[in-house]
Parts: sequence; structure tokens; C-alpha cells
Amino acid sequence: MLKIKSDSIIVKSSAKKCVEYLCDLNNYQFLLPKDKINNWQSSKDFCIFSIQKAYTLDIVKESSNNDQILLKSGVKSQFKFCIKIKIQEKSPNSCTTQIICEANVNPLLKVMVGKPLNELFNHMANNIEKAISVD
Repeated sequence: MLKIKSDSIIVKSSAKKCVEYLCDLNNYQFLLPKDKINNWQSSKDFCIFSIQKAYTLDIVKESSNNDQILLKSGVKSQFKFCIKIKIQEKSPNSCTTQIICEANVNPLLKVMVGKPLNELFNHMANNIEKAISVD
């Protein structure tokens, strides 16, 4: 099992606005590194894309509440995973976010995808505030 935790990022936005933004998977294209993502498709409840034309991630929203969004791998993903996005309100206009992923990968794949996925989730976490302010 591969477990990845992004940095915990302070977002200058209400937790409610952050959750609303992150519940719509169409918005995830604005969190991802444009130069490494191909074949983007999405709806409010799913997104699918390729990372550097090598790995396909098919992500489906499973549930959400006021402080957490739970995503899971879809049928087209090359490995099973669960992504938990934690949102914690700090003040009416500030919250923290963190992305936690648990992926069921074999030891060889763990070595190959561990670092790129860690970089991907840190990139996403760091882009949340910027993406929300444009929204």
C-alpha cells in the first residue's frame, strides 16, 4: 500500500467555499499541472486524464461533507486508490486543506509512481487557493 500526504496548505477562503469548489470535479483541471496532463474529461462527479501520457487516473467522487471529500479510483484507472481531501476551517475566511492518497500498488509500481504522485498532490494542494480566487 502506498500512502501519500500532500503538504497541509492554508487557503484564504472559507471552508464552505473550498468544499463547494472541490466537490465539482470539473474544477480539478485548474489544480493540475497543465504541462503533464493529457486527455482531460470531466463532469461534476468524475474526471479522467493521463499523466505524461503514461498513467491514466480515473477519479470518481464517492462522498463529501463539510470537512472532507472522498474520491476513489474509477474502472479505467490502472490501479485502485482512495483520495481524501481534508478541509479544516481556521476562521470565517481561512481554512487548511490536505490531500491524502492511499493506492493499492505492487512494490515495483510503488517505486515508479510514488514520487510523481506526491508531486502531483502537492501541486494540486498548492493551487487550490489560486483556483478558488479565479472562480
